[in-house]
Amino acid sequence: MEEWELETGRRVRRYQDDNRTARKASVKMLCANLYRFWKRDPDQSFGVSKRKNFYAEERGRLGPHITMVGVNGTADFLEDRGFLEVVAKGWKSPKAKKGIPTQIRATESLIRYLEEVEISPFDFINTAPPIVLKSDKASGKKALVYEDTGLTQSMKAKIEVINRVLLRHWMDLLIPEHEAAELWDKGIHFPDILYNRRTLYRVFNNFSFEEGGRFYGPWWHQIPRKLRPYITIDSNPTVELDYSSMHPRMIYNHMGIECPDDPYDVGLDPKHRDIVKKAFNALINARGQIRKFDDPEDGAVFDDDEMGMTWSEFLNHIKSYHPTLKGHFGTGIGLRFQRIDSDIAEATMLHFAKTNVPILPVHDSFIMHRTYRDELEEVMGKAYEEAMGSTIPIKLEMAESKRPGMIQSETSVGFMRKRSYNLRSKEPTEDQKKFGAYEDRIGLAYKHKLSRR
Repeated sequence: MEEWELETGRRVRRYQDDNRTARKASVKMLCANLYRFWKRDPDQSFGVSKRKNFYAEERGRLGPHITMVGVNGTADFLEDRGFLEVVAKGWKSPKAKKGIPTQIRATESLIRYLEEVEISPFDFINTAPPIVLKSDKASGKKALVYEDTGLTQSMKAKIEVINRVLLRHWMDLLIPEHEAAELWDKGIHFPDILYNRRTLYRVFNNFSFEEGGRFYGPWWHQIPRKLRPYITIDSNPTVELDYSSMHPRMIYNHMGIECPDDPYDVGLDPKHRDIVKKAFNALINARGQIRKFDDPEDGAVFDDDEMGMTWSEFLNHIKSYHPTLKGHFGTGIGLRFQRIDSDIAEATMLHFAKTNVPILPVHDSFIMHRTYRDELEEVMGKAYEEAMGSTIPIKLEMAESKRPGMIQSETSVGFMRKRSYNLRSKEPTEDQKKFGAYEDRIGLAYKHKLSRR
């Protein structure tokens, strides 16, 4: 690409180190997306912005090496080589705030070229800056560029330790093919996400490293909650432990008041518990008015008729059961407690990461190999007590679920042993056939592990 740019007059001198780094980042990003989109649908395209300010505005999300010159220079080179096709030029109406970016897709030549060098699904890992600082809601919650400090450098180093352990192990989902197809229909690109969303990053809010800080990014955050019992780690069954009513207890503890046994019990039918929990946390996390829950893709939806009250009456009903918290609702205080709960999560994960034991966070719950259940409960309790100076109930959120063919390996930590992923017998049952793709992924992960030794 460097020689091509010199020969065509696009450059007058060779790359400097920063040019080379930007080009490498752009090549990896574009080729990964071109390949993955083509595998999903050869006719599908995606957008690449040619707007000068786009990359500067998105620097906090894209990182320092993805630049306009790097991305568009790489796209031009790939198009010249016949590896990329421009489906539609970008355009913008003078009256529109945003335009439509240039749409591109891979050609068969690129796919053949990449597969000739025997690429693996493990070669495509989504990366994000380990620390993301966002603006407030009024400013569009944009990812910001910030100056590194001792605090951010320390947090990045800890995330690197945790992510290194996650990448040494293989987390999968033991589901039959028809359930995998259902995920795809919902826009969850399974099993693609198993390979490219394996690491964590932290997101802080409202221009402040004192608000938010929770961990995001991994595939187990994207799947429906009901499927989490079928997560395996190195082909072993898992359990999930959860802090009981963590944020309400943190606020009551902060005020020096005893928390109700079940702060989400506000006298309504137990079937409404999930939406009560969601609304309570919105009341303490948001500033100002709370928008009605009406998006099925965002969890529980509020229905006036089913609830027998309006949205406003529902929120007031919840508040009436927590009169001592009246001054905190709508203030955003919950985001400050998110910073504390994310630090608790960090401490819990680091405890296990130091001995190469993977642990999967889901905000205030954790998924681990079943043999670590007792130790996990102890570590979670200790981390909370050190942060808050009080104790908290820890419950079994989801017990391990047995499925036909589920491996009952005695391996506790080490990566899959040679025979630990053989689900199929010489004459597999119908149930075992349903999970053949799972076995194939386990085998591929095992080979990938061996190839890296």
